[in-house]
Amino acid sequence: MPLTVAVLLLVGGAAFAVFGPWLLRRAAPALVRIPRLAIGLIVGGMLVWIGSVLAIGPVLAWAGSGPVVLSGQAADVCQRCLAAANPFLDSTTSSLVPTILFLVIPAVVALTLGVATSARMLRNARKARVTAEAVRSGSVRTRLHGHEVSVIDSETVLALTFALRDGGIVLSSGAIRSLDHDELAAVLEHEHAHLRQHHHLISSLVDGIAAYLRWVPLVAAVAEAIPHYLEIAADNHARQAVGTPALVGALLKMAKPSPDTSLDSHPAALHAAGPERIRQLVRPGGGLSGAVPLIAIAAYLLALGIVSIAIQLPYASAAITGCV
Repeated sequence: MPLTVAVLLLVGGAAFAVFGPWLLRRAAPALVRIPRLAIGLIVGGMLVWIGSVLAIGPVLAWAGSGPVVLSGQAADVCQRCLAAANPFLDSTTSSLVPTILFLVIPAVVALTLGVATSARMLRNARKARVTAEAVRSGSVRTRLHGHEVSVIDSETVLALTFALRDGGIVLSSGAIRSLDHDELAAVLEHEHAHLRQHHHLISSLVDGIAAYLRWVPLVAAVAEAIPHYLEIAADNHARQAVGTPALVGALLKMAKPSPDTSLDSHPAALHAAGPERIRQLVRPGGGLSGAVPLIAIAAYLLALGIVSIAIQLPYASAAITGCV
């Protein structure tokens, strides 16, 4: 039984890693109608997939009884904890691989990925602070439509948002002059949504993981898709708060890209500009388009998550109870 579960996890994980991007593309018409849920599903799905891959080792630890590489009391504790966590004691077989490796290797991989991702997020945060200070240099702090804003002196029609700790919303004087009352309100609601919905944290997390796992097609697809869904989620909030015409008018006026390409490419700066989103605002999709792939993704991830939790729970329970 444990070997069957391990094989199913391996095959299922490999299949989703390869075909997951195709499913995401097919589900896009449905996902864009629920952008905040889409973000949770896509990012959560990536994390569930990583967790399921790491769960293969603990399942294999249940399946085999390999050579003992520890000695004395350490070996006794290890064997007692493994026995307490193993619901398939009658299904174990002899193995040439030490059982402890099936537990240590996933733990080391998880720890390494977690540390590396956290380190990259911290580096990005430091870069974001430097970028924000440079952009906001000489800016004037003011309040527009109920939002605290840093206004920079530039004719470029520019609106972007840094994390709140780095100054939040930044507008150019050119944007204030070019946008009418409702358009400016729509832009500010869009930027405020980035802050309120913690988009900078989500973007940084995905970027941190993708930096080391982009060779996996699923992770690469998630890293590519998430920025679009973050903007669509912010658009959705602005549209509900101010109205579609005002948001579309603002996007049209802000269609010209910023001459500062460092801002366009920096993950810390989330932009209101994006004419490619206008069609979704003006003619949103309807019906059941994309519903079947979306249901398939949700069902698969639910099953994968349940199996992964079912694998980890016995180990957690054994640790809590002292392996008795």
